[in-house]
Amino acid sequence: MSRPGTTPRARPAARGTYFFLSYAHSAPPQGAGTDPDIWVGQFFAELSAEVARHARPVAGMRIGFFDQQIPANADWKAALAEALGGVEVFVPLYSPGYFRRPWALGEQESFRARLASANAPDTAAHVLPVLWIPFPSWESRAELDDALALGRDLPEYAENGLRALCMLAAYRQEYEELLDRLARRIVATAERHPLGPSRAPGLDEVSRPAPADPDLVVAVLAPTRGRLPSGRTKSGYAGTARQWRPFGGRQKLPAAEYVASTAERLGLSARTADFDDAGDLIERRPTVLLIDPWAAAAPDAAQTLEAVRGLRPWVVPIVVTDGDDPQDATRHAAEVADVLHNAGVRQVKRASSVQEFVDLMPALVTEARRQYLKHGPVTEFPEAEPPPSLRHGREPRPRPGASFDPPPAHDDPASPRPHGENR
Repeated sequence: MSRPGTTPRARPAARGTYFFLSYAHSAPPQGAGTDPDIWVGQFFAELSAEVARHARPVAGMRIGFFDQQIPANADWKAALAEALGGVEVFVPLYSPGYFRRPWALGEQESFRARLASANAPDTAAHVLPVLWIPFPSWESRAELDDALALGRDLPEYAENGLRALCMLAAYRQEYEELLDRLARRIVATAERHPLGPSRAPGLDEVSRPAPADPDLVVAVLAPTRGRLPSGRTKSGYAGTARQWRPFGGRQKLPAAEYVASTAERLGLSARTADFDDAGDLIERRPTVLLIDPWAAAAPDAAQTLEAVRGLRPWVVPIVVTDGDDPQDATRHAAEVADVLHNAGVRQVKRASSVQEFVDLMPALVTEARRQYLKHGPVTEFPEAEPPPSLRHGREPRPRPGASFDPPPAHDDPASPRPHGENR
């Protein structure tokens, strides 16, 4: 029973989630070995802890969700749609790049479409945007008003954005104040005005169709089911090379689809194709080439390997094998690697597990784009983005006499100052 003079709180629907964190994915800097979105992960962990401190979840209610929780071998878009269908509050991290990422905007559109079909009198509180990285002074958006409202009495928030406050020890007090405010609003909305689970449209349903001429090509060089090498018995082959699943039933989608999804998360449209049919596209678009070394043992291996010798500099190859495959492909992989080395590829990337393969994808997509901008007809491709110091108009300003270093417990030596493309 509630106390006199108080309003009973409605309980959130079972098996839902308090909040969904949406953000613009960062392309990894060249040669970087750290997660370029490390501060998003840090913020998610701290916001989850703060929400859990205030919340009274029913059985089965989750605290928070963001896409780094999705298993590497899952169907990413299906997993996102399922998560968006059960979340109570959508928390987008606004940055200049957020509005240039169809993937991030697709998440927001999917949730807003779900809100539009909900039988609720007021759904505005179910979207709580955050200013993650400040916008240049010449770029204004109506959406920023709601994000700025979170910390209108804290000028450091509008000046530097929440990412800088998360990173810098000098702003810890302001950061914790904003974290508490956001958590309280999430809990109040989820527990007093629960939506309950309902269908959220998939990203492909709310995103604009991909252009006819994609930003990136994902080509696959692998035998098809009807042209397997003699004695090859592994499953995972299909009627087309682009449907190849090197890890069999342990992956929900063909390998090429994971690369295409990675490109889309980084703001690039992508198209998958069989290597044999993608000649024209490969000549004029950056390409990630997935290679099954068993192609070197296929009936048409000589012709295939000859085509590989003439790759453009913007074609970034990776040899994919299954470490659990009882049929050893070492000899064929070495043969493919020799062909690639002789074609000018200095380092041939290898992946032998789903996780290793997925972890390499952002770097491969970014490298293909980088090589295209360096060697290809740049006028036909979107211009490279300016460096961070120019992209956002300014760097976060530390207080006079204050250290600009992030808290020692979360120090990232590869990223001592706010940078990267998570903008």
